Amino acid sequence: MRKLAEQFVDEGLFGDIPEPLQFYIDYDAIARDLEMDHAHIVIAGIPLIYRCA
Repeated sequence: MRKLAEQFVDEGLFGDIPEPLQFYIDYDAIARDLEMDHAHIVIAGIPLIYRCA
């Protein structure tokens, strides 16, 4: 989930984050929040993440 959190931030889903503040992003906290409504499974060695809500 951490990689998904990083991807969401990189894609701008949390808005434009100024560069000096990017060092303070808590990706682990975002990942914990994502686990509330996302699930992950591995099929044939390929990890898949999908939204459950």
